[in-house]
Amino acid sequence: MAIGSSVMFKGEKYKIIWLYDNGTCEIKKKDSLGQVELVKISELKTFEKAIGFC
Repeated sequence: MAIGSSVMFKGEKYKIIWLYDNGTCEIKKKDSLGQVELVKISELKTFEKAIGFC
């Protein structure tokens, strides 16, 4: 995971805005203004990107 990654937390889309060395991170809901949550990285689900070949 990296800063700026899109993740799912409690069934909603969030964006990672900061990562800490202790296994937590700050996330912000995609549609909220300034509300930040501090959560454990293990609680997040990442989006898998499918790469297509032509």
